[in-house]
Amino acid sequence: MSWSTREIAELAGTSLRAVRHYHEVGLLEEPERRANGYKQYGVPHLVRLLRVKRLVDLGFSLNRIAETVDEDQHPGRALRTLDAELAATIERLQRARLELATLIEQRARPTCPRNSRPAKPRCCPRPTARSCWS
Repeated sequence: MSWSTREIAELAGTSLRAVRHYHEVGLLEEPERRANGYKQYGVPHLVRLLRVKRLVDLGFSLNRIAETVDEDQHPGRALRTLDAELAATIERLQRARLELATLIEQRARPTCPRNSRPAKPRCCPRPTARSCWS
């Protein structure tokens, strides 16, 4: 079974441009050409393209894919590393959300230092322009 570049891109759920880019960066081998000069992709190309697309969708950079993915090996270490990076990102984002909730609840301006409190909460006369509190 063989496919054209457009067909293999459609089968993998990616773009023609992405397939060409994967050739340029060495993630996808150039297939043989038909007598008419068109590329003729086979099953191994489709499997490789699906693997690359899946890893890209999971957040791997193309450089990391090139470094870690071998046709016959499961990229377990790279997946665990990415999982740890994602866990750290999620933790950082959760802390940011908590800080935003505090800013919203206390009606503080983002320029206020962390853990600052107004001298007289909500009973102060109109705050000055330099005040952290609205």
